[in-house]
Amino acid sequence: WNFFVSEVHQPDPAFIQSTANVYLQNRTEIRPVVRHILTSQWFTDPSVRYARYAWPAEFVARAIKEVGWQGFSLDKVRAPLANMGQLLFEPPNVGGWPLGTGWFSTGTMLARSNFAATLAGSQKEHLAVGLEPDAGTPQALLAAMLDRVTPAPFDAVPQQALMQYLLADGAWTGSTSQLTTRAAGLARLLVACSEYQFV
Repeated sequence: WNFFVSEVHQPDPAFIQSTANVYLQNRTEIRPVVRHILTSQWFTDPSVRYARYAWPAEFVARAIKEVGWQGFSLDKVRAPLANMGQLLFEPPNVGGWPLGTGWFSTGTMLARSNFAATLAGSQKEHLAVGLEPDAGTPQALLAAMLDRVTPAPFDAVPQQALMQYLLADGAWTGSTSQLTTRAAGLARLLVACSEYQFV
């Protein structure tokens, strides 16, 4: 349940029972259990989206996919992943990495924020070109960026703070220079925000 479905919701007893039944009916083979979980109503339930803490590798891969990767070297990912607490292919023991909030500390969140800044900075021009059709208003730009970069849903206060960031220099003109600066900054803020740390 915690690995595949949710770390913030209590396991559904029906999930536990049905998964145990599959395990026992298949002579303790794991493949049918994993298939059962991945095709279950619990795994695909929209209410459990953003209910699992993002491992560093999940966080990095998702950020690169959503923000962009043009000209971005994967060699730039190794040190940030280590600073976030995950060296690929080097788990702490045979049980793998621990689940949950253990991924988060002041140091690892700083590493995630720094990675967001590096990635967004490297994609400035590409973001501006991709978002140019939506640069007419700051509201349209924010909506387009939230379609592209997918944090958990925001409350009204963070939404207002993001809009204030877009309007920090005064009137919105949608100029190329304004879009280049603000789109990358918005990507950085979104990837570094707490709502983005869930999958």
